[in-house]
Formats: sequence, C-alpha cells, structure tokens
Amino acid sequence: MKEIDDAIKSGKFKRVYLLSGEEVYLVKKYFDAIKKAVVDSATEMMNYNYFTGKIDVDNIISACDTLPFMSENRLVAVKDSKLFEAGRKDDSEKIKDYIQNIPESTVLCFVEDKADKRSGLYKEIKKYGCCAEFSFLKDRELIGWVCDEGKGRIKSDVAEYLIKCVGTAMESLEGEIDKLLNYLPQGESVTRQTIDSICTKSPETNVFDMVEAIGKKQPARALEIYNNMLRMKQSPFYVLKMTARQFKLILECKYLQGKGLSEAEISERLSLRNFVVRGCLSQAKNFKTGVLVEALKDCAKCDMDFKSGKISDRLGVEVIILKYSKSNV
Repeated sequence: MKEIDDAIKSGKFKRVYLLSGEEVYLVKKYFDAIKKAVVDSATEMMNYNYFTGKIDVDNIISACDTLPFMSENRLVAVKDSKLFEAGRKDDSEKIKDYIQNIPESTVLCFVEDKADKRSGLYKEIKKYGCCAEFSFLKDRELIGWVCDEGKGRIKSDVAEYLIKCVGTAMESLEGEIDKLLNYLPQGESVTRQTIDSICTKSPETNVFDMVEAIGKKQPARALEIYNNMLRMKQSPFYVLKMTARQFKLILECKYLQGKGLSEAEISERLSLRNFVVRGCLSQAKNFKTGVLVEALKDCAKCDMDFKSGKISDRLGVEVIILKYSKSNV
C-alpha cells in the first residue's frame, strides 16, 4: 500500500498494478486513487479504458498500445478477468509476455477478487509492477481506522462499539461515521448513546442483542428486537438461521474456554474477531451447555417445520424465543 501511496504523491507510476483481496472497500479506494492521479478528468473519455469479465486479451493489449490524447498517461483498467485463476492459461500467458512491452505512457491496472500467487502472470507483475493484496483489517487496525475517520471525535472504546453495532464492512462504517459527525455539533465527541440513537445496526448485531435478551430471561425485549427486524424486512427464516449461528458460536466459545483456551486463542481457532468472542463468552454465562445443544436442535427442527408447512415461519421463531426466555430453562 505504501508503494501505491508513494506513486500517487510523486506521480511516478509503474506500468502495471494488481489490486486484489477480500477487503473490497480498500481495493476500490486505492483503484479510485490511482485513477484520479493517472487520468485527468477533462480528458478521461479519451484516456481511460475499462474492461470487465473475460474480455479478449487482444482488446486489452490494443488499448494499452494506444497513445494518450492531450495527456501524459492512459489508464487501462481490467476487472474480474479471471486471468489469475485456472481456466485461462493461454490468455494469461499472452498478457504475461506483454507486460514488459507496456508503453511508458500507459498504466495497466488489474482488479481481482482472487489472484493465485503461483501463476506466471502474478509473478511477472510482481517483478515489473506492483501487486497489492488487501486483507480484512485486524481488530486493532480497524479500530484505529475508525478513530482516524472520526477526526479525533471517536475514542477507541466507542470505535469498537460502533464496529460491534454496524459490522466490520468498511464502506458501511464510513457511511455511519459520516452520519454521526454530521449529526453532532462541531467538535462534540461521539458516544455510545449517540450510536444507539443514530446508527443502523447490522442484522448480526440485532440477533446478538436478541440472544442476549433471551439469555437474560427478557422475553419482551427479545420479541421487541425480533419484531423490529421483521419491520426492517428481515425474513423469519434469516433470523432463525442467524439465531442458530449465534447459539453455535456461544457453544463453541464456551467449550473452548472450558478447555483452557484464552480469548485470543479462541479467536484464532474459530477465525472470529476478538470482540465477537468476548461477546459470546459473556453470553455463555447465561446458558448451560445442555441448553445450547437443545436450542440448536430446536432451531434445526423449526427450519424443517418451516419448509414442511407445519408452522408459520414467524411463529416458529417466536416459539423458540419464548421457550428459551423462560426462567426455568
């Protein structure tokens, strides 16, 4: 990422870039930054080519060989070409052999979900250009990013709470941060109460809160959250699926904690963020292991009853909420 940042600042770009990875927000952000720096908006129509899908590689090469018009550079963008995966070997080899011949006036930028680092094309781009992989940020990095985006008005503990409420998708977080900063008076810090009042909680967070209420034997609160989710057009089937997932995570975290694993070790073992594990371990105190196992069986049975028409989907979830909210369960 630093290599791209430096190129944008200096205006000295390599001939070819590969942007890939699971964090699509960062991929898009860096592509947009490259495009803005390489192509003048006034001449973009003449100096910018965009290809998507399994495009003929001859078209890509032809675009790269075209000289820019009234500009120093031309940008050729290729998205989701699948040239870095199995199945397009001949095309991949053709582009690979062309990399060294890209004109000095052209910047070729590939944007891919996945890129096999063993492929010849990947290695060629790494040798003559830049390969940037954008993975999901770790907890501390994501919290730091939220704080930076908050311009000093979001402290780290509030940033973690915002992530818990909104989810880890950076694009959604960016939108909610903008909403918070524009809502509050200039200079006023963001609080948890502000987040609760202003932000749109993710479905996962709503299910977490619903299961929290179930564990604390608060059926009215659990049903209120469930009904709010239905009003937000979440289907009962989806709520059931996510509720079963939450019971499963609680059970797994509870089991691993009983085996002596720390929060960090559980997070690594289950590939979960630390705050998710922390929340599950907190909820685990409200459920016995046997109850969690039974709840998972009931969720599976409810799913089958949905599909066979034995019970309405809405009522099925309500039955589970009420059963496990009872004080004697």
